[in-house]
Amino acid sequence: MAELLFFSFLAGVCTLMGAVLLFLKKQWSLESLSLFLGLASGVMLAVVIFDMLPSALLSDWLGTGEGFLLGLIVLGIIDYVFSRRRVAGETMLSLGYLIMLGIAMHDLPEGMAIAMGHEIKARTGMLITLAIGVHNIPEGMAMAAPLLIAGIGRLRIIWQLAIVALITPLGTMLGVFLLKILPELMSPLLGFASGVMIYLVVFHLWPQAGKDGSRWVGFWIGILAILLATFL
Repeated sequence: MAELLFFSFLAGVCTLMGAVLLFLKKQWSLESLSLFLGLASGVMLAVVIFDMLPSALLSDWLGTGEGFLLGLIVLGIIDYVFSRRRVAGETMLSLGYLIMLGIAMHDLPEGMAIAMGHEIKARTGMLITLAIGVHNIPEGMAMAAPLLIAGIGRLRIIWQLAIVALITPLGTMLGVFLLKILPELMSPLLGFASGVMIYLVVFHLWPQAGKDGSRWVGFWIGILAILLATFL
């Protein structure tokens, strides 16, 4: 449990790393971002297809399907609510805090996904943690950039993002707690976590990776890494 929370915490801290990298270097090549986002996409997709869904479907295919749809719907609602608020003429300060709130809402089910994956096997939880950590780096940049432009001090940005970073391990603790008190929810929760991850890949990671060829390189590296870890 302590080790799981530690690695979940590190995944959250990657949000801070994104802000720090933005402070150090404001311009990053599209190729680098595409590669990392493509890698995270491949890892998440492969973990869902080859680890999480098969384990869940064998126990309760109906509950898994319901959980999967719920995961898609929950993330879709979160996206809809916060994307509607990003209206034209909005100040950089309010935009930055809206992005921060939206990402914090994403981080809670992401943390739960780490707990669900770890319940299957420790390696699965670690792979999900890695993918979410990579994904959190550009998210940290996305939160910090408008706040920096709005004139917010760097130290203030760091401590505000530190609060957001704690949401991921909080989600992991919630996932562990739910599995302990309601173990029969294992398959629906795995389905929910799978839906969350698929939504992130389809509507966030892959589109944000752009059309650069590097995203495909990262994607197939992620897929092959999971295949090798699963079947070797």
